Amino acid sequence: MQFKDLVWKDTISEGEFEYSHCKINLCGVIEVTFCINHQLEDGKYCLYIYGKGSLERLRPEKYNSVESAKNAAYRIYNNEMTRIKKAVDYLLAT
Repeated sequence: MQFKDLVWKDTISEGEFEYSHCKINLCGVIEVTFCINHQLEDGKYCLYIYGKGSLERLRPEKYNSVESAKNAAYRIYNNEMTRIKKAVDYLLAT
């Protein structure tokens, strides 16, 4: 199953990536925010996820590149949407 692409808003200062975020709102019921920060100390990119339930992750996941962090965010989004679709399909079938 393919879902829409995530739309990221990047903040770049002096040619260096600093921050990126993406916010998803599904029918006013589910809201998810993905944030990626560049950590200058270790050169890693931290992915933070804010949402409800299992989506919210208070400890960031670290990645070596912005693209790998964005790919991980898309996988998380895709898994959550698949779970929601299964629940809706079940409710419609019963």
